[in-house]
Amino acid sequence: MRCGFTNRFMIMSQSIFLLLTCLLIALISFLVSGCSRLPVEYKTLQASDGEIRIPVKEVNDGKVHFFTYKKSGKRINLLVRSDGSGTLSVYFDACYTCYKHKKGYREDGTDLVCNECKMRFKLADKKWDHTDGCSPILLKSTLTDGFIIIKADTIEKGAKLF
Repeated sequence: MRCGFTNRFMIMSQSIFLLLTCLLIALISFLVSGCSRLPVEYKTLQASDGEIRIPVKEVNDGKVHFFTYKKSGKRINLLVRSDGSGTLSVYFDACYTCYKHKKGYREDGTDLVCNECKMRFKLADKKWDHTDGCSPILLKSTLTDGFIIIKADTIEKGAKLF
């Protein structure tokens, strides 16, 4: 009688241990993948002589264009847009408030929308400068000979956002 009870107890103990081990592994996998999430990868940009060059004719259409620059295993995302007056601007695909979530922005009709907090920015607006915290981070760039030129080290300084 006692031997049957001991066997059932051992089997139940082993089953519980196995279940708890599986749950622990699943929890660790979830936490690790959530913390090491990489941002989305877009069309990759390459630096040449310390500069990234984007042809104006590819991005001057009133839409938002997303790009990825890779440095030391990091994906640094940026976006190019033209405002209502046709002025081209370059931004990190991140803001100082929501960057930790690595979700970036998306184009939705005539707006740019933060994928984390859902704040909306009119594409036609000349300047995006919200005081609420969520606002795309402007990158210094120049327009020369039909190209948007961004210094690679300027982009690399934003790696911490990604």
